[in-house]
Amino acid sequence: MKLLYTKIWNLAKPFYKKGRPMDIDHIQWMMKMVKIVCKKEGLDEEILMPLAILHDVGYAILLDPVNTNYYKKDVRKAHMKTGEEIAKKILASVNYPKDKSKRIIKYVGIHDNWAFGEVEIYINDRILGTFKDLDYLWIYTKKGFDAIKKVLHKNEAEMFKQLKDEVSPIYGKKPFSTSLTRTLREIYLQERKIEYNLLE
Repeated sequence: MKLLYTKIWNLAKPFYKKGRPMDIDHIQWMMKMVKIVCKKEGLDEEILMPLAILHDVGYAILLDPVNTNYYKKDVRKAHMKTGEEIAKKILASVNYPKDKSKRIIKYVGIHDNWAFGEVEIYINDRILGTFKDLDYLWIYTKKGFDAIKKVLHKNEAEMFKQLKDEVSPIYGKKPFSTSLTRTLREIYLQERKIEYNLLE
């Protein structure tokens, strides 16, 4: 990882430690995947990597991140607004290029807007669409699956069924932004199915 990304991550980490219990794992997985997807798909890592690192820093504002339902729309809005402000300060402190910073900050402030019916922004912007793919796919990983099933109060079979049958507002119109993320969904589903011995 470039030294600058490490600096951004080190500045963001204290916010994640105050935020949701799952977020350190979530961001570390996303950083690893951004490197792979940018290389394979020819995407701008200088936008996608800081976006992945910074997008959920706003959850640090929650008074009780362990028991708060962060699927609620008001919580989503609050974490994006606060995250935008934190991202701006972090990027400025490492002297990140202003043109790229502006785009990253904007993306942090809208990254969950699909929950409010805005889906075209992900379909028409390959970087934002790929970010959303990765953000969403973490739920399919072992750590993501276990973390989110607790939040949603589901057992393994219920969580698996939700992921397998889910048609999100974005993915109902356009399944995934890259072939890699499309393939990852199938791989992770199969892993969870085997891991929990789930019959269909």
